[in-house]
Amino acid sequence: MNRYVYLVCLICLNFIQAQNIKQGSSVLVDGIFAIIGDHVIFHSDINNQINQYQTQGFDDPNLREKVIEELFFQKTLLHFAAVDSLIIDPAEIDNTLNQRILFFEEQLGSKEKVESYFKKSIIELKDELKPIVEDQLLIQKMQYEIIKNIDVSPLEIETFYNDLHVDSIPLIETQFQIAQILKKPDASNLAIEETLSKLEDLRNRILKGADFSTMAILYSEDPGSSRNGGGYFDIKKGFFVKEFEAVAFSLDIDEVSEVFETQFGYHIVQLIDRRGNEIDVRHILMTPKISNNDMIVAKEFLEALKNKIIDNTMSFSEAAKEFSADDNTKYNGGVLINPNKNNSFFSISELEKLDISLLNEIKDLSVDSLTAPMYIKLPDGQEAYRIIKLISKTNEHVANLKDDYPFLKNLYSQIKEDRELKKWYKRKIQDVYVHTYENMYNYNFYNNLLSHE
Repeated sequence: MNRYVYLVCLICLNFIQAQNIKQGSSVLVDGIFAIIGDHVIFHSDINNQINQYQTQGFDDPNLREKVIEELFFQKTLLHFAAVDSLIIDPAEIDNTLNQRILFFEEQLGSKEKVESYFKKSIIELKDELKPIVEDQLLIQKMQYEIIKNIDVSPLEIETFYNDLHVDSIPLIETQFQIAQILKKPDASNLAIEETLSKLEDLRNRILKGADFSTMAILYSEDPGSSRNGGGYFDIKKGFFVKEFEAVAFSLDIDEVSEVFETQFGYHIVQLIDRRGNEIDVRHILMTPKISNNDMIVAKEFLEALKNKIIDNTMSFSEAAKEFSADDNTKYNGGVLINPNKNNSFFSISELEKLDISLLNEIKDLSVDSLTAPMYIKLPDGQEAYRIIKLISKTNEHVANLKDDYPFLKNLYSQIKEDRELKKWYKRKIQDVYVHTYENMYNYNFYNNLLSHE
């Protein structure tokens, strides 16, 4: 998880904590600091964000002003996102909410501990987080709309680099290029039979009159739909995996499918409505439970596969293509892509934040060597094992155009994007209603924002 997402999650967590405190207090009034368009900045927003930055080790005498500046910019983006009629797909909101809940689970240990910590059910927690998440996604989307047409030419990058003072040329951290073969444990036949039996029982109960929505709320293991009765609405082809769509689009209205399998587990689905090429459906998902023995079998499989690769019986790329459970990498030799830079190189500091155990395994590994099978918990909560190959390692050095062109391009692109966002902000702040309960001219950012320079 990158630092931005990590901090956003912590701010969400802090917000919920603050809400709990306020609800349990006799004082429910939160002072308003400023109003930007239809959006309000409360003093508690400022204080909570300062606390979170300080928790992360930020020690800046101007931190309060920087937080206020950040909040002003966010509220301005939200205002013009509404003006431009930007919306976020509900599925994207649900997916992000599920990621946040998973983050809390990883921090606190389990769903039960999350509910105990916040004194709320997961459903109540999601309901409270939903407007925060939607605002964050709108802010990101509005920023993208402002900078989406920005591009940089090779000449611009070369000029940028040549104009840097020798002391300002970036130092490139040690970089790793790595590949993986991921093995998810296979459920035992007994676990599969138990799951099929449970779903068949639910299907029979529904056919005899039990409410599908109630059964989905009680038994479905799909976090994205179980709380609303398993429902997905306005679905077009291409939204779900092909196995699911093949069944869902073949049903008559109110018909309940037989039990069928996808990569996510076993399902039953009911067609609610059909409008041309769009359908509304509800479904129940169950996945066979993985035992400790299943995990041991997966680990032993990777150990044997590693030996085959070392003995040159099979190449790493061939093994990844045939056996890796990671569909995003299995066809490119297992090479992992850095989500922060959209390339295949990871710095030491990035790996420290992303996966410190992975860094510890590869930092002293020689190029082309393999790790032993490593335990990993996937973003969806599933447990697995993987082996890692170190493809290349570039030691720390001063950036140069020959070796570090992608890095320099990304750096200069960020500079151009930042300039464009500042130009937009300076122009648009004139067109939005701003009312403050403090003298904003005491803040340098506000003076600079309203200056004509």
